[in-house]
Amino acid sequence: TTPPKSYFNTHLLFSAPSILTPLPPFFVAFKLYYCLPSSTNNDRLEMFEQSVIHDKLIYKQRVKLAHEYMRNMVRFYNLDRIICWDLSWGAWEAVVVNNHDHDTNNNNSDDGFPQMVFINKHNQNSIPFPTFLNTADDDNTLSLFYKCAQPITPQLLTQHLKTVSGYYLVGGNTYTMSLFHHMWNDQQLPPQTQTCGHMQLLRNLLSQNKLFYMGHSAGAIMSGSNILTATFKCIDAFSIVTQPYNAPFLKLPPSCDETSDSSSFFVSDKNNLYKSRMQMLHLMNKYEAWRGYDVVMNVLIFPHYDSRPCFASFPQSAETYLSATNEEGQFYQLTGSLLVNDDTNDDDDDTNNRKEPRDVQQIRNETNTRQLPCYPIANGHAILFQCDALSKVVVGIEALSPEEEDGGVLHWDIYMPNVSCPNYEPYTHVAGRSCFAKGCFTKDDNTVAGDRLSDGCYKGGRICSRLDALGLPNVGSCDDVNGLFRSSL
Repeated sequence: TTPPKSYFNTHLLFSAPSILTPLPPFFVAFKLYYCLPSSTNNDRLEMFEQSVIHDKLIYKQRVKLAHEYMRNMVRFYNLDRIICWDLSWGAWEAVVVNNHDHDTNNNNSDDGFPQMVFINKHNQNSIPFPTFLNTADDDNTLSLFYKCAQPITPQLLTQHLKTVSGYYLVGGNTYTMSLFHHMWNDQQLPPQTQTCGHMQLLRNLLSQNKLFYMGHSAGAIMSGSNILTATFKCIDAFSIVTQPYNAPFLKLPPSCDETSDSSSFFVSDKNNLYKSRMQMLHLMNKYEAWRGYDVVMNVLIFPHYDSRPCFASFPQSAETYLSATNEEGQFYQLTGSLLVNDDTNDDDDDTNNRKEPRDVQQIRNETNTRQLPCYPIANGHAILFQCDALSKVVVGIEALSPEEEDGGVLHWDIYMPNVSCPNYEPYTHVAGRSCFAKGCFTKDDNTVAGDRLSDGCYKGGRICSRLDALGLPNVGSCDDVNGLFRSSL
């Protein structure tokens, strides 16, 4: 199931069990970003303020998301150890009790999830990891989580990356995610401890085959050369992190501003949409946070491709992708999609006065000239990249798609819905199971073929030439071009 999103920065890191040796402990980085409903031009800052101050949204949601991610990853990836980074607060580490034999379930609680204990800042592991959270209002559980958090430092990030085998960056607000990454990456580093920030260290470990990177949603966007594909979703709560009432709930890097306080990070006039967006643009430019991790070198990723012919689909995601790429699937966006008003009257209804910020326009124009392949990924699908670290180009990809028993493999443009899963039954490891149960897709009303027409108001068939050029499974080359499934893997 799709977890709730977070506004700021949480990562998960975890260790693989002994059956995966000689791999080192496994690390996953999840980023959590707290998100409220937002339109393309209204971040609803007044609503956000009420949620932060009166409902303690950030304080509670941070724990809720860290708890859900850590438990689910340990269970379904069969892990010994997991570390959760929240780059806006701290890091949590937990290990599975009696983790030498996951299959015996001796270390599992009644609900099937492994029992864990925290590794706290004193390297003690006697604090039990909460089995469940009924609500985020449990003050004792919230206090326990915060008590077990280790402060983020460049040295801690380095230490964790060097002791793990995988890095998983999850979804959320791409802009805030990238900003916090680059702020921490730019901290002054003691010469005797390391010579580069955590982002370059991760790239180094990848090139040495000591680490792998997984990313979904914003984490997939961050894997590319830059994060411009996030602008395909327009504003997407661009200004929320700059609000001053967030200050008690965020821990900024020590040198994130020149004054060693937070005055140059937060906007002075709270909930002023124009000033807040200008401040966020300033921070993005200051820390060069339009850059991605560039772990798939010279590639861009666009997740949530959704061409279902219904108004309720993910906001025009397929149309924005097709409009911003050429027939070969290369990034070629002639018109900007992140638009703000150029004066203090940032009226939601004033569509004529919105313009693309000059700095964003420059990055977009430069990216157009690079002819970078831009890969669309619908929900439920994945691409495995193999890169040549020396030439910094993708040398091979493998497209992975969901499969239904007796049905087949979903077409690449099919947007996989959330699968109903009481007790997580469709996702539980069962001997011999290699696909989803019969009917998971064919009996689901939301699993529909994407628009593949060459005419009409949408012209979804434009995707075919792009899939061919990018080496992805092309619906036009399959036996059942109007159905859900392609004929073979």
